[in-house]
Amino acid sequence: MKTEQLIHENTPFKKETFPFVLVCDGINSPANAGSLFRLADALGIAHIYFCNTTIQFDSTRLKRTARSSEKLVPYSPDADVITTLQGLKDEGYHLIGLELTTTSKPLASLNECAFKKIALVLGHERYGICKDVLNILDHITYIPMHGKNSSMNVSQAAAIAAYQLINNPNNGK
Repeated sequence: MKTEQLIHENTPFKKETFPFVLVCDGINSPANAGSLFRLADALGIAHIYFCNTTIQFDSTRLKRTARSSEKLVPYSPDADVITTLQGLKDEGYHLIGLELTTTSKPLASLNECAFKKIALVLGHERYGICKDVLNILDHITYIPMHGKNSSMNVSQAAAIAAYQLINNPNNGK
């Protein structure tokens, strides 16, 4: 049996968009933003909200990392984080923060929950999600680490969390 590598033009995936959004609270790295665009396109994430940011959305680094997905994924470049979260909550979104806190639950524990709409909140690369935002979230979760570091790059962590939440069979995907 001969195996051939698939490329973008002949990959048989069906385009789908889910009621899942990313809310970025202070993410400032163009490379991370580009990775989040690419992640959103790959997983069918409906929208990205960039709050409290200084990202230059026309930067070469962002565009190179995004591989044109910044043209495909709807986004709000200068959203107010509290207003955005309140609006999403009013629309029925469950606000889930990805942050290590004294009350965070492991990501796998959310497999027991059923969510119809999810807003995954991501924090600043160095300082995480701000305290005002933490206080209005419905859930705060973390990815258990098995090495010396207590965290990983925000776009990598977002990919793990988004994939698990989108593919949770209880969420009615």
